Amino acid sequence: MTTRLELDAAVYSLEAVQKAAYRFIDRLTILISQGQGTVNCDLDLVVGTQMPLGDVLADFKRELLDQQLRLQIKRETEPARNLILAYAFSRTGLQQ
Repeated sequence: MTTRLELDAAVYSLEAVQKAAYRFIDRLTILISQGQGTVNCDLDLVVGTQMPLGDVLADFKRELLDQQLRLQIKRETEPARNLILAYAFSRTGLQQ
């Protein structure tokens, strides 16, 4: 039985949904599509999965939030990371 999860595209990016889906590849078969302002996930349990669907879905939703926050933190810290990398490489003499 397929379960559809409709996510607000303003809250969850396609990249975050794809990353979360990949983390659950052993438990769920997930077909991702985009609608008008939504990212849709059609989910089916992988045959042999011992956990109830409700438990797997709850874990998947937590993973979605985790992946979205990771992307947000990555964007917010990009200037600082680039500055640190530029400084680190400026001290190596690789620019000669």
